[in-house]
This record gives sequence, C-alpha cells and structure tokens, in this order.
Amino acid sequence: MSTLPNPETLVRLLILQAALGLTALACGAEGAQGGSTSSSSSATGGSSAGGMGGMGGVGGQNQGGAGGQGGIDFTTGSGGGAPLVDVDVVITADNAYSFGYGDVDGITHFTQGTRAQTSGQIFNCGEGPEAYVVPAADAPPSAYLYIVTWDDLSVTQGVLGQFRRGDGAPLYTGDAKFEVCATGVNMQASQTGPTQPEINEQIALCNSGNGDETTTSAGWVNLAGAVTAGAIGSLAVGEANDPAAGGSFPPTCPTGSAPPEAASIDPEAHWMWYQPGGIANPFQSTGSNTFRAYLIFRLAAEDIPDPK
Repeated sequence: MSTLPNPETLVRLLILQAALGLTALACGAEGAQGGSTSSSSSATGGSSAGGMGGMGGVGGQNQGGAGGQGGIDFTTGSGGGAPLVDVDVVITADNAYSFGYGDVDGITHFTQGTRAQTSGQIFNCGEGPEAYVVPAADAPPSAYLYIVTWDDLSVTQGVLGQFRRGDGAPLYTGDAKFEVCATGVNMQASQTGPTQPEINEQIALCNSGNGDETTTSAGWVNLAGAVTAGAIGSLAVGEANDPAAGGSFPPTCPTGSAPPEAASIDPEAHWMWYQPGGIANPFQSTGSNTFRAYLIFRLAAEDIPDPK
C-alpha cells in the first residue's frame, strides 16, 4: 500500500525537477556554442603569451570547437606586436660628426667621427656620406639616435642624412621631429670631436635645461622653438639635397645618380643646423662660434616610420 507525500514534500519535489530540467537545457546550449566562448579566450590570451593563441578551438567538443578560429592567431609567438626591424642610417656633415644611439639619458653605442679634410670627404660619393645599421634590438620605441656635429668655423656648416626602418618611408634630416641642443663647447681645432662621456655629460645638461643662456641653447629646441622650458633658439632647416641652383651646398651623393654601392642620400633630405635667433643664413659661418657648437641632434626611434 503506497503512501502519498504530504503537500509540502510534493512542492519541493516539483521545484527540484524543474531545476534539473533547466540545468540540462543550459548544458546543451553551452555545448553547441562552446567554440564562440573559446574564441574570446584565444584573443585575450594572445596578448600576454603569443604562442598560446592557437588554442582557440578547444572550447567545445560537441561540434562547436571550430568557432575558435574567430580569435586572433598568435601561433607565431610574436606576442601580438609588430616585430622590430633594423634602422638603416646615412649621414654626412660639414665639417664633422660622430654618431650614436641609446636612450633619452644618453648614448650607449658610439661611433667616433673625424673631421673632413677636403670637401670631397663631405659631399662626394664613396668618401662623403656614410652608412650605419642600428640593430632592431637597439631601436625600440624608447630609443634615441644622436648626431653630434662640429665645424671649423669657416664657409659653411650643416648636417644631412636619412633614417629608414626596413621598407618603411624614410625620415629625413630637416624633419620637424628632430631636436637640437647647442652645447657652446668650441671644437674648431679638434680632429675627433668630443668623447662619449663628454657628450653624455652635455646630454644630461641639455635635459635639465641648466645650460648657460649666453653660450648654449639651455636645453632642447625643435623647428617651433623650445622643447625644454626656457630653451633658446630653434632647429634650422635649409636647402634640400637637390641640384637646384643658388644653394649653399652642392648635391651630396644624391640617390638616383650615385653608384649602386655608394651610401647615398635622397634629394628630399634637407640640411639642418642650429638657429640662435636673428641670423639670416645659419648655414654660412660667421668666423666665430655664433651657433654655439658643438651641436647634438636627436631623433626618437618611435618617430621613424614602421615597415609597410
């Protein structure tokens, strides 16, 4: 003889049965849509560990795993960011320069220059412009590239060059992204210019803005004027490296007319120097250290266009 449950027990049994039914429906829906869930997981995981991105399809075994293809594929292990690329550099200067790169605080890799003894060592293919490669590992966005220039205080002065990352667009001297600091240290008689430690001392002084206002730029300046608060003067941008008549400089091993093996400079590059203010032509020497050289030019690596 069976005994019917009392009303309270019967209500509890009905509620439990309904809950079990809803759970079964939810599990079925999750199995059908499992790929979509794992796709989201793939896209998120790739940002922190590039090699994990290929796991997107694991989410559903019930015909839903293929949905993981909707995520970004990070199976190359690059971590989702664009790979770094070497920077190719070509430079010449009237009269002399050294080249280096490091960070905002100074130069860590340095190539000591020597002063040109003839005009050909400035302008001619094969003996004028020189090529450098900044390895990709030394050219992250936080890096800075430096050109340190000095002159003989005679006739003309300027620096000319170009910077290119892989097959990206070149960035030329004269671009508004360049900055310059005038140290006021006269290197007229020097054949090799300042040393790396001496330059780094001046970079620290430029960064602080504590240079003598009567003999230096008292900080960094660009085409628009002061970058460091209170700095004096501006970046001077002169003629392009083209055959147009009437300029201060001859065409300097221009790309297109240079031998294939020569380090050439595109016609779009412009000569640049420092303008202390009120000088009609900063590229013509006055016979004294009017331009407060030696000069330190710098360019942030993040401003060099990425490869196409």
